[in-house]
Amino acid sequence: MTDLAGLSFVVLDDIGAWKDVIGKEIEDAHFMYQDERDAMDEITRYSGFPYFTTNVTAADPSYHPVPANNRVERSIKGLKAELTIYVTVKRQRQNQVQPLVDRLKAAWAKLPTTPTTGGTNVLK
Repeated sequence: MTDLAGLSFVVLDDIGAWKDVIGKEIEDAHFMYQDERDAMDEITRYSGFPYFTTNVTAADPSYHPVPANNRVERSIKGLKAELTIYVTVKRQRQNQVQPLVDRLKAAWAKLPTTPTTGGTNVLK
């Protein structure tokens, strides 16, 4: 991610563990965090700031892709661009919860690996 060093990004504030990842992995970057999706959409539509999307972004019904304009979609791949998600449940509830976990895994597997339009960078 060295080619992203020193850039300024506009980022949704509620991105969970990704906040730590981008903060550690992109040297000297500046992140302008936005609390509201609508504000994020406006800034990305009318500015040249790079921003991140994920394979989950494309499945979010509130996501409105920004027209490509002069943006280049770029995949970021590798172990640092992946998060493992764990489910913790009491043993006595495992049989009750397992069908939900299985459905989530199946739905996740069907998500596209990159959005069809949108961000400058795609975290996978």
